[in-house]
Amino acid sequence: MIAATAIGIALFLVSLTLHLATLRLAKRVSPPGVTPAGLRLTGGSLLVLISHMLVAVVFAVGFAWAASLGLGGFAKEPAMSAMDYYYFALITVTTVGLGDIYPTDHLRVIAGIASLTGFILISCTAQYVYKTMSQQED
Repeated sequence: MIAATAIGIALFLVSLTLHLATLRLAKRVSPPGVTPAGLRLTGGSLLVLISHMLVAVVFAVGFAWAASLGLGGFAKEPAMSAMDYYYFALITVTTVGLGDIYPTDHLRVIAGIASLTGFILISCTAQYVYKTMSQQED
């Protein structure tokens, strides 16, 4: 469980760094008070979407690596493909958690950290979108 927790924390730190860098870039793409506001806001929002998708890639790679280390597996038949890892990471990071694929053993710890990471990053994104949109209206 210690190894899974350490991997989960490392994935969190990589994801947080990636997401915050993307938010900084999005703020530069969509500065408040600059026209055309709609186009710039769309560009900034697209960058944020890409950031969330990249965070899912980070966790998908982490899940695959942890599974290869024998820290657990996934209850799905047959074997997990790269798309399955990405799909599971995406639904976990977005906190949707459909339940058609679920981790076993110590991978459940990483899945919990992925959900918490997604919740934190979605909150950061919500703040960015709210602040950017309210400043664009002024």
